[in-house]
Amino acid sequence: MNIIKAIKINICLLLIAAFTSCSDDFVTEKPSTFADPATFVKDLKSANILLTGAYAATRNIIHSSENGDIAVMWGTMGTDEVVVPGWEGDRKLIYLQQVTPTNVSVSKLWGKLYKAINSVNAVVDRVNALPAGVIKDADQKQIIAEARFLRAALYFRLVCAWENVPLVKNEVVSLTNLDVPQSPATDVYAFIIDDLKFAKENLLAYQGKGRASKGAAQSLLGKVYLQMTGFPLNQVDKYPLAATELKSVIESNVYDLFPDYSYNFDTSHEQGIEHVFSFGFDGPGFGQKSLLGFMYGPNGSVNNGGGWGTCYVNHEFELSYDRTDVRLKQNIAKHNQNDAVFVDLTDKGSWRAWKWHAAKPNNYMNDSPFDNPYIRYSDVLLMYAEAMNGQDLLSQTVLDMTVNKVRTRSGVNTISLGTKSEMANLLIMERRRELCLEGWRRDDLIRFGVYKTVIKAIKQNYWSNSGSPGENYIDHMIRWPIPSAEMELNSALVQNPGY
Repeated sequence: MNIIKAIKINICLLLIAAFTSCSDDFVTEKPSTFADPATFVKDLKSANILLTGAYAATRNIIHSSENGDIAVMWGTMGTDEVVVPGWEGDRKLIYLQQVTPTNVSVSKLWGKLYKAINSVNAVVDRVNALPAGVIKDADQKQIIAEARFLRAALYFRLVCAWENVPLVKNEVVSLTNLDVPQSPATDVYAFIIDDLKFAKENLLAYQGKGRASKGAAQSLLGKVYLQMTGFPLNQVDKYPLAATELKSVIESNVYDLFPDYSYNFDTSHEQGIEHVFSFGFDGPGFGQKSLLGFMYGPNGSVNNGGGWGTCYVNHEFELSYDRTDVRLKQNIAKHNQNDAVFVDLTDKGSWRAWKWHAAKPNNYMNDSPFDNPYIRYSDVLLMYAEAMNGQDLLSQTVLDMTVNKVRTRSGVNTISLGTKSEMANLLIMERRRELCLEGWRRDDLIRFGVYKTVIKAIKQNYWSNSGSPGENYIDHMIRWPIPSAEMELNSALVQNPGY
């Protein structure tokens, strides 16, 4: 058997077996077991177990996996939120805009995304195929709707990072016909939109407590529409569609801002009123491999609340905060771990990205208990303002109920309406201050058309920075290359231009 065929078979078997059995509580997931999907889905309980496995597979690639996730690698590392030290490997190459088709981390991300998609496809296909009367129609639609929300989230990450990608719509159950060609981004987005429309029509309007809801589907749909207004589609006709979805979420009265920004990132307010959708983690001790609370943190021992050695803060980012902004100390650590008083370190090269503040001392390491917010209500408010601005419909009233509401919570002055261009510049700056380290920065920069400008401007001369990514950036790097290993497995793939 040749090596390529062996790899194909091993991957396919892994895909077919990747169904995680967990408790019925979608927030407190327990250690996994494996089941044969061909005989497993027989009733509501088994369908929910299969769905829980799909949640786990999605969570562990979209956010906070020990082995790397798309939010960290795509959304943060290749942006202006952090700088990466010279001793790092693939993270440094992503930061420096030196990603090649052989980058191991990028290749793993691609594989994990499609593995998760197969888990989700299994839920959709097998629950949909249950004979009439086995479970209630409403339960069947809800399970399928939740799975389709997860599938949309996965394909959204794929299309943003690689653009034209294979569109696998059904569970992989055969070792034949594995050479799936790429679909154009327009087709991928259409598939995502169709999934989210089904989800919003069949999910409940509530916070969700770790499960997808109507508001989560509408919020993600609004985000998808907004992303389509930028590169590579530039479909500005999507602004009103985004505004409609996001306004509906606002008017649902299901969500609101926490009174304190920090509540979003502690274990006492998880699945709260601002969390439109969050991925749940329980650690330590359950092997869920969450990085939160130790990847981003102050200098010092990881076990005592310090941060891992990957992410130092971009100093221009620190300067973007008003000194009265409560988000400054929440998001940036300029002190050593266990300092009783936050005294700014004179060595700026030691400043760290921060957000999830681990109790000290702790044994969290790479299995922390922090839930990871996927979409927060503050994001919905800022996106709605963006959608209205894109239509030249942003008013002071809308500005006050969105951007100024977020700023007031942060303790900074409100702003007055300006020109469309001025508001766009303000919005992307506000999104950076509010949503940093949550995985959306790169998509934001691309959508607003400023990715190249921002990357070219990163020049920080401290020991903690491995170099200036702007020196390496070429236009085709706005998207990632198709991994070489995948192209060897799938002869139908075509490499992205420039790589």
